[in-house]
Amino acid sequence: MNPDNLTMKNILLPILLIHFSPIYSQWQEINTPTSEDLNAIEIIGDNAFCGGKNGILLKSIDQGETWTEIITPASNSIKSILFVNTSIGFFTTSGGKVFKTINEGIDWTEKSLHTGGLNGIDFKNASIGVAVGDNGNIFKTIDGGNNWVDLGSQSIYIMNDVAFVNDTLAVAVGASGSYLFSTNTGESWTYKNINSSETFFTIEKKNSTTASIVGTKGSYAEFSEYNLSLSTISTIDVEENWLKDIQFIHQEDSTIKTMVVGFNSTLCIENNGWKNWNINSINNLNGIHFYNDTVGIACGLHGKIYKTNSGGIPASRNKLTQVALSLYPIPAKNTLFIQGKFSNYKISIYNTIGQIVINQKLYGNQIDISKIPAGNYYIQLNSQTKFACGRFRKK
Repeated sequence: MNPDNLTMKNILLPILLIHFSPIYSQWQEINTPTSEDLNAIEIIGDNAFCGGKNGILLKSIDQGETWTEIITPASNSIKSILFVNTSIGFFTTSGGKVFKTINEGIDWTEKSLHTGGLNGIDFKNASIGVAVGDNGNIFKTIDGGNNWVDLGSQSIYIMNDVAFVNDTLAVAVGASGSYLFSTNTGESWTYKNINSSETFFTIEKKNSTTASIVGTKGSYAEFSEYNLSLSTISTIDVEENWLKDIQFIHQEDSTIKTMVVGFNSTLCIENNGWKNWNINSINNLNGIHFYNDTVGIACGLHGKIYKTNSGGIPASRNKLTQVALSLYPIPAKNTLFIQGKFSNYKISIYNTIGQIVINQKLYGNQIDISKIPAGNYYIQLNSQTKFACGRFRKK
């Protein structure tokens, strides 16, 4: 063995022990079957869907732990995903098509609406929905997406997203500070522009009178039904990264926690004031969605999906208890045994340059390491309340 390589490994392993300690591991990378860029996430019941470039669509049925690819007729990039119930859902593409499923994403049928991209979609209920896209085009359905009416171009700018705030109010947002609103369930629209250079990427309903908007330069604004206009734009990311998605978590104490993700692994959390965190990866994040107030997933470029079990904040703030870890045999060849009660823990194994080589749930007290190369590795196990970490050598 090259002495320089051995020295480098001896240096890197202690660094990994520090870097991947629980204070940094509030988000963990999940293995996926794709390297395509991922643009959007939707969670409905126990199912999660993630879509992206070249029509890639992934599905998870175990709270984001594992993902499988769903074959669809789509070939263009998936821009948005929306389910109205556990069975019926839609996604839109950059090729101007809306795809619909009625069996939890197993099969999809397509409707071609126009030649430009369709960037956002939302439904008031199972029947009434609106899709928006390039050239300010807006389309509406009143029969659950079986047929769509072209309402024409409502803006000279691209519309990136749309949201129903309540039974009558819908708002769409787009480029160059432009937005549209409708007070009659999307039948007619009023165009507004704040004469700003910001592009708004996403709008999300916050409550029955307010929707929140994020965009370029770390921008955040709110649309209010009371004055049918935007609030003053604020910068919630001091580095002014592009903010791509927003999620509201309605907590048990009736407060609302706001989660925003964006480029350069940006994560902004508002809960009695904005705080900036950073998902422990260098990536541009495009989507975020939560199952509940602690378990959530985010997606980004190169097929990357990340999961948190701690509400997105550093796990150390949840007072995790470190427990001892004993591994044998050392070195191990095909099977690594773990002494202690670690069944159902999440296990992550990293090589000496920080890449995840195994990422799964532990059943029993052993793990198959036969498929990873010989070398030194760092191992981390996590539950909701405890963690353990160590290192081993594969021969």
